[in-house]
Amino acid sequence: MVAVAAATLSIWAVASSARTPAQRAAEAAPPPPSELTAVVEEGPLSDAFTLDGKLSRRSRSSIQGPTVSAGRSIVTDLPVKRGSRVKNRQLVAVVSGRPLITLKGRFASYRDLRLGDEGPDVRQLRLALGLWGDDVYDRATAASVARLYEKVGYPAPAETTAGAAEPAPSAPAPKPSGSATPTRTKPAAPVRGGLVPMNEVVFLPVLPATVVEVTAAIGDKGDQPLLTVASGGWQVAATVGEDQRAELRDLPPDASMTVSGGPAEGKKVTLSAIKAAKSTEQEEASYVATFAIDVGSEEGLTEGTPMTVRVVRQESPAEAVVVPVSALWTKPGGQTEVRIRSADGVAAVPVTVLFVVDGRAAVTGPAEMTAGVRVAVGSRNGGAN
Repeated sequence: MVAVAAATLSIWAVASSARTPAQRAAEAAPPPPSELTAVVEEGPLSDAFTLDGKLSRRSRSSIQGPTVSAGRSIVTDLPVKRGSRVKNRQLVAVVSGRPLITLKGRFASYRDLRLGDEGPDVRQLRLALGLWGDDVYDRATAASVARLYEKVGYPAPAETTAGAAEPAPSAPAPKPSGSATPTRTKPAAPVRGGLVPMNEVVFLPVLPATVVEVTAAIGDKGDQPLLTVASGGWQVAATVGEDQRAELRDLPPDASMTVSGGPAEGKKVTLSAIKAAKSTEQEEASYVATFAIDVGSEEGLTEGTPMTVRVVRQESPAEAVVVPVSALWTKPGGQTEVRIRSADGVAAVPVTVLFVVDGRAAVTGPAEMTAGVRVAVGSRNGGAN
């Protein structure tokens, strides 16, 4: 019985492994051909890139403390702090007991101004005081300076001016014939507000401004940077490499740029400048691209907030759909078509290619080219294209 069972198993094993030539050929043949398809997507397709940066004001100025002619230069008061608004004709610091006042102007003081002085710096002072743009330091200027110092709570510097000459009192002794009558000069009369020391005012090009950094404290040396103020419109500053700089330089005229994320979400920006960044140990050159933000409200905007700028070179119109580049077939005559797969079979339809980005194409075509239909993108094992 054991021998019969062993023989039966041997016969079964041989029979199960036996194959006819036809069976072996069928098993070795490739699978039947099949067609690969993809779904047509709804647009738009965007040719875009993003840049990461930080929010800042367009203008930044460092306010330097003054030296003093006698004694030491020491910070004795700092009435502003980070986030404070600084206006024209405002006290921002006190150094060695004397005020430092902000005034609106295009250039810094370069001399003490006195009653009777003339020049462009006098004109700038008068404009900052709300006077007509004359270039003479007159009595009206002195009166405005006096009111300015009174406003900030400090005595105004006074300048002296010589009085008119008057005859000397008559003497009892007779005078020689032909001798001149001696005269004397009135004592100098002080004019309150007749002097503006250059170390008590600081001219800033754009006011009002916001204090973004306070670098000194009461008791520190006064002849150093005391604080930094920022003013003007808002911008996003992004560090870019050489390739991104070239992309920004070669943007088409109709390119669009917007802010992505943060309180300025969706706001339009314009490229205002691309400047070389400060040299570092890095081998690759870097640049700072600044984008001006068109904002109607400043609510929620803060210096240093991270921002992303989205730059769109071009974007497909509403009527365009998106297909893989592999779904495009070019006929011998140059016409481009796609092959739509449906229950009825495959239908070739002509399309117009608008542009290609990252292996995807924006196309327009007949009514049947709509989002959701399937198009042929290739085949396996020799299937029909």
